[in-house]
Amino acid sequence: MKRFLPVIVFLLLLSGCASDGQPTVQSTPRHKADIYTSLATAYLENGHPREAVRELQAALAAENDYAPAYNVMGLAYQQLKQPDLARRAFRQALSLDPKNPEVLNNYGAFLIDNGDYAEAVHILKQATADPLYGTPQFAWTNLARAYLGLKQPQAARQALAQALMLVPNYAPALHLLAEMEYKDGNLPAAFSRLQVVLAQQPNNADALVLAGRIAAQEGRISEARDFWKRSVDAAPYSAAGVAAQHLLIQYSGGGQ
Repeated sequence: MKRFLPVIVFLLLLSGCASDGQPTVQSTPRHKADIYTSLATAYLENGHPREAVRELQAALAAENDYAPAYNVMGLAYQQLKQPDLARRAFRQALSLDPKNPEVLNNYGAFLIDNGDYAEAVHILKQATADPLYGTPQFAWTNLARAYLGLKQPQAARQALAQALMLVPNYAPALHLLAEMEYKDGNLPAAFSRLQVVLAQQPNNADALVLAGRIAAQEGRISEARDFWKRSVDAAPYSAAGVAAQHLLIQYSGGGQ
């Protein structure tokens, strides 16, 4: 029964009925598009991208130039692994609202995931330059990811420093720094950063796998296995969870 509550609330909002049964001012096309987009966002956040797309189509039927709907549409198609449709949706959102930092950040992250690192840098720099952007740490961290894709670790570190200056102990930035330090062989620094990440996100499967790898390399096999078991428990079917299962098999013998 609980799953239908958002739809009931949505229908009440869309119909323009007040809680006492009296009619209110009828919704405008923009208001309808906003409600459909909000519902789509809720579906997407709960792991239902197909339902999100359906609601976004309704939003765009109400108002076909509503940029936020195209932005969420891009995220939905990205989850559905339809990159051509996602790219088209993000570009449509930017054609309607070219300076929106949230759209720029989302499109930049999409470009990174598809290996378009140079274009991602160009897009994400625009997001970080917006003084009114409410969550610039997102774009700075994604910018670091793009620089790493271009094999520019120093630029990546500078971007992460900006993210952490804005939001100290920002977990995604610390996690990325930990990965860089692990690759550089600086295991104590990497593990220290992961401890901060896991204090905030105890079920971060990727961080748990990396913490386990570091513990294993430092000879703390029992501790490493504990990290990997937690990763499997947190996300057994994810790439990190599968990697953790393989590591548990690999280190299934004794050891402290």
